Amino acid sequence: MSGLVTSVFTFKIESSFDEWAAIFDSSEADKRHSKFDIKPLFRGVSKEDSQKVIVIHQAPEGSIQKFIEANGDWMATHRVDLSTMEESSWAA
Repeated sequence: MSGLVTSVFTFKIESSFDEWAAIFDSSEADKRHSKFDIKPLFRGVSKEDSQKVIVIHQAPEGSIQKFIEANGDWMATHRVDLSTMEESSWAA
């Protein structure tokens, strides 16, 4: 199966959601996402746990994994706990 995949990620952050969202919404993040043809669709914070974040992206199959491999260190500097990351992928 190839084509566009919608990926749902949840993970913990070690900062406030507002601090993390400012980085996620930055022009730097936009450039990094664009390089892998990733379109962020939604980001939010859990109502039960202010350190748990959800991100939904749409991208060509395999792009998200390539993005994480290329940008994992950058993500970690923004207080993302990569060890808590869970992913599910969805196709139309």
